[in-house]
Amino acid sequence: MMPQTRTPLGDVSEHLTLVRRMARATGVDLAAAMHDGDIDNQDWTQMVTNCRGCTCVDGCRATLEALEISDETSPAPDYCENRVTFDFLARQPA
Repeated sequence: MMPQTRTPLGDVSEHLTLVRRMARATGVDLAAAMHDGDIDNQDWTQMVTNCRGCTCVDGCRATLEALEISDETSPAPDYCENRVTFDFLARQPA
């Protein structure tokens, strides 16, 4: 049996920042989502962990830079490890 190789997880603070930036880019208010009970601490931790395991970090940074320059919101890219969560949160009433 061959041992599984795992990609090391990325830096926590870098991916925390990327999750926050992606939330803004998708029009998601993470603080409001926590307050409203749409996500909890475990969900938040899982989002950062998902991001840390992503292999498209450079693409994510480029996408976020383009969205921040345009000052528009957009759904998370297909490769985003948290796309489903961001899509769900973006559909929640404000």
